[in-house]
Amino acid sequence: MKKILLNICIAVILVAVAFASGAYFQQQRYEKQRAALLAQRVSQDEKRENEPTRPWVRTVPGTDAEMLSAGYWKTSVSGELLFSEDEIRYYQNNNPLFVSYYDEPAGKTVKLRMYDLPEQIGAHAVKALINPDYIDERSDGTVTVYVNGQTPAEGYWDGIRGNCALELIPENVSPRYCVCVKRDLAMAVPTDDFASESADEIYCNDFISAEVMPFTGVVALHESLDKERCFIINGSYCGWVKKDSLAFCADRDQWLQAVRPGDYLTVTACEITLDETAHETRTESLVLPMGTKIKLLCGYDGLVDGRETYGCYVTMIPCRDDNGALDWETVLIPVSKDVVVGSLPMTSGAVLDQAFKFLGKIYGWGGSFSSNDCSGIVRQVYACFGIELPRNSAAIAEIYDLGGRGFSVMTSDKKLDIIKKMPAGTLLAMDGHLMIYLGTVGDKPYVISSCATFFPPEDASGVPSGAYGIIVSDLGLLRENGKTWLDSLSYFQLKEY
Repeated sequence: MKKILLNICIAVILVAVAFASGAYFQQQRYEKQRAALLAQRVSQDEKRENEPTRPWVRTVPGTDAEMLSAGYWKTSVSGELLFSEDEIRYYQNNNPLFVSYYDEPAGKTVKLRMYDLPEQIGAHAVKALINPDYIDERSDGTVTVYVNGQTPAEGYWDGIRGNCALELIPENVSPRYCVCVKRDLAMAVPTDDFASESADEIYCNDFISAEVMPFTGVVALHESLDKERCFIINGSYCGWVKKDSLAFCADRDQWLQAVRPGDYLTVTACEITLDETAHETRTESLVLPMGTKIKLLCGYDGLVDGRETYGCYVTMIPCRDDNGALDWETVLIPVSKDVVVGSLPMTSGAVLDQAFKFLGKIYGWGGSFSSNDCSGIVRQVYACFGIELPRNSAAIAEIYDLGGRGFSVMTSDKKLDIIKKMPAGTLLAMDGHLMIYLGTVGDKPYVISSCATFFPPEDASGVPSGAYGIIVSDLGLLRENGKTWLDSLSYFQLKEY
């Protein structure tokens, strides 16, 4: 018995020794592995420190990568209110958008305000707005134009003029009130062709008048001969729009109720897309850009497309019925979408947040490529705050009720002094270009804008940079005449009531 117990004790001791030895050697191996991994990590860190930082994103000369976010500029912004609700309401009431034409019989320029049109408009006025001289100047060679990269074929301009159907305009035209149901382009002539002064141009289509945003109200004055387009007034501009983009209202009252809803959502994302549903709809996958206003229902009790409305806004989306008349679909928009009830408060920080949502997007002349040119980005950003701006940069810059002031006769030093006092989110303009001011760093004012081309500073090559995008830059960039953007500034926005 003693011998058995002795053998058991010896076995236990041997097992314990073996276990301890195994644990020791395992610990030793772990320590070696840990040391090797640590050495490898130190080596990698040293290698990274010695390597130059990789430029994952290129920046405009004079601009750092850290400047490519609203947060960088908001650190110096105090949340200053640029315009109050009362000031915005005053501006909207006292600056109605209009188009104008020269009335030859009367010998004067006449303005037509879309929201205050007469019941009938004379044929001479409609013809003047369509502007057949635009076609004639290109047809007779006064203005050189390539169409789709080619010299227009013989008879091309006759075909364009014929499609305008000028001879079919009645003596008195009754305006037809419409709602645009999807983003489209208004063209100077009734065609989708691409026109430019250069055969190699691919960005700027001279035929584009402007973009027409979803759910905006327009007024149709005439129809093309092929019945595919309508000539419309849209606030501050005219153009030919595809007929299937328009829903026709029964009368002006129905139109006003559609385009001026009492309760509405505003799209504050760069764009949102309406979701697909279990039922086929006319509005699913519709893209709504920033600034779109959507009719909002409150207290809706019921199903939409077979589902409860939990966590969603219930909205009414305008669309066309089978006859082209205005119709509506009830659509759920999740609260997770980048939208807001009503309009945003117009603070410096909010303007920067909205502007930077476009950073890096392609330049869109007149709204082409579903993007924006310099005035387009400003109009979409300002629409988030309830401000409706005219079409072009010069008209926007000159609006006195938004603080527009002349700049051109000042020295560059004086301009810089004034710019430093301007709050971020306000506007700067030069001939043909509109910008949103961000702030000044080291006596360099910075802006965000939708830019086609510029000349880099201190670049002797004389070759322009084809930015063709929405960029952050300082005002040291050069124009074709050799002047800096700062030297070229002609208007600034400084509110001093």
